[in-house]
Amino acid sequence: RIVGSQATANLFSVLGVEPALGRPFRPGEDQPGNDRVALLSHGLWVRRFGGDRNVIGKQIRIDGADRAIVGVMPQGFQFPDRNTEMWVPFSLTKEQWANHQSHYLQVVARLKPRARLEQANADLGSIARALAEQFPDSNSKVGAFAVAMRDQYTRKLRLGLFVLLGASGFVLLIACANVANLLLARATGRKREMAVRMALGAGRARIVRQLLTETLLLAALAGGLGLLGSRWATSFLWQLIPDEIMRPEGAGLDLKVLGFTLLISLGTGALFGSAPAWRLSKISLNDSLKGGGRGSLGRASGRLREFLVGAEVALALVLLMGAGLFLQSFANLRGIDLGYRPENVLTLQTPLPRPKYADSVKRTAFYDAVLGRVSHLPGVVAAGYTTWVPLTNYGGATGITIESRPAPERGKMPIPNVRVVSQDYFRAMGVPLKEGRLFDERDGAQTAPVAIINRTMAGKWWPGEDAVGRRFKVGSYEEKSPWITIIGIVADSRQAGIDVPARAEMYLPYQQQEFYAPSYLAVRTTGDPSKMAETIRQQVWEVDSEQPVAHVAPMSALVDEALSPRMIQTSLLGGFAGLALLLASLGIYALLSFTVAQRTQEIGLRMALGAQRRDVFGLVLTQGLRPTLVGIGVGVMGAFALHKVIAHLLYEVSPTDPRTFAGVAILLAGVAVAACYFPARRATKVDPIIALRYE
Repeated sequence: RIVGSQATANLFSVLGVEPALGRPFRPGEDQPGNDRVALLSHGLWVRRFGGDRNVIGKQIRIDGADRAIVGVMPQGFQFPDRNTEMWVPFSLTKEQWANHQSHYLQVVARLKPRARLEQANADLGSIARALAEQFPDSNSKVGAFAVAMRDQYTRKLRLGLFVLLGASGFVLLIACANVANLLLARATGRKREMAVRMALGAGRARIVRQLLTETLLLAALAGGLGLLGSRWATSFLWQLIPDEIMRPEGAGLDLKVLGFTLLISLGTGALFGSAPAWRLSKISLNDSLKGGGRGSLGRASGRLREFLVGAEVALALVLLMGAGLFLQSFANLRGIDLGYRPENVLTLQTPLPRPKYADSVKRTAFYDAVLGRVSHLPGVVAAGYTTWVPLTNYGGATGITIESRPAPERGKMPIPNVRVVSQDYFRAMGVPLKEGRLFDERDGAQTAPVAIINRTMAGKWWPGEDAVGRRFKVGSYEEKSPWITIIGIVADSRQAGIDVPARAEMYLPYQQQEFYAPSYLAVRTTGDPSKMAETIRQQVWEVDSEQPVAHVAPMSALVDEALSPRMIQTSLLGGFAGLALLLASLGIYALLSFTVAQRTQEIGLRMALGAQRRDVFGLVLTQGLRPTLVGIGVGVMGAFALHKVIAHLLYEVSPTDPRTFAGVAILLAGVAVAACYFPARRATKVDPIIALRYE
């Protein structure tokens, strides 16, 4: 099976894309009878035709009809999604174009030069109002609006991507703060060297340039190493690209990424290397030459180092808060009641091609034969057909009219999802029955039409009533469609996504319905469903040897795939938070270690004058915890300020969850105490006699 898309002849010119080989569709080739042509994607051309440039003009059979290959699209072209590998003309008759009851087409347009989207939407609004007046009997409100194509493909992803970008920026800032602290410490050790240089005639500008040059060289080397390291991570990073975004062809070096990496490396080096360079250029020449090689850059430098440590702690706390909230949200999604039991269920798709199966009698015979064979296989508990298993199609709805209710106003007709199923579908998927009964042998092609609805549909349109036994029909009162009797109510199934509430949904037996032909087969097994895949394929091919069998996968894999974006976000944010916690603890440790080394004489003097070891321990511990506690306070306020940013990314957890805030603050404080312990303990072991001689 090849995933394809139907398109009008002018689609590719509107998109501004020409085939790399051959030609696009010609005007008129999207008319009935003239549509026997096809365009291939670059990937399909290489994979199935070996990249043969003589493929143009060759005949292929698509859904039982012969078509000529007229072109191959360029490498990297993906539309409307990256699964589409073939395009054929969209040929509709005049009667089909005149149908105002169905709204399933997607329209692509190109704005005129200097035209704005607001102008286009104003024009579309006028057209929609005119159509509403022209066709007042349309079964739903006519409306139209345009969105930018980039927004269409990224609107669900943008916030999550910005959160991850912000997290990586926080980690970068924490790392830079650590580097700045180390440079300040290094600058203290070079105080005498800089004094000598200045005594020999070097000006402050020259000193700053030298120190910045050293810092930029380190930053450039680190950026280069990071760039090389990213090459090894390409395969992992590739998996992080969401399905809605086009994946780049190949894994070559991108000049934009290279430029961004160089800019970030040099920019951060210059920014965080400037403070130590500036402080060192302002030293007192007299005091430095008299004071020997050791000493301090002054109280301002000490306050700056404490400020940097506090900033690290604050940034780390914000990241840890985000990671904690995302982890709770992911756990909530993992434990949600899906309305079905995905374990031990194999799903596969057998889309029946037209015109081979245009007749409903032939389709019914195919379903009956496949179900009869598969249901009797050893290890199979139940097998059922449906139009779409959960998480594969978010829509598939139609308007209905409820018996004994006033005709709904235009635009307010009930529109539930529709699933056409076989009688054992609910048993195969593990969907529990709540009221009434399930489909059985009484519900055939010659019996009165029946339906099963979910609890949301029952509560929405029969609130406080017993919906079993009620009737409705597809379409309006004027439609000639028969009345359908509700015989049962089942649990809600999460169709549109794990985190999306169930919509109103009705299930109809395939023997009684002409529309929405089933294509998915769900098979519940006693063991690992994947081991049954080949056997089930053979049963389908025993019924029709030419029938494609596609998308074979355990239902649990579809659930995991739906959860994968959340899992990736949680894993990445958790990784960033863990790295931030490590860097912050290293920053605290480095600050205290440097402070102990710098204050060795002072500590020795205190101990010589009678200070106890616990006093020294408390002094050093207090100095380390002071910026930590300030950082925790600032971080908590920052996390509160940013709660609205991630609120839409969470599921059933408050962005200001007090337990998460308290837990993260306690964790960070505990790590800070651990980082302070060893320098403080080392300070208590200072020998007063040696310390008083220390330079």
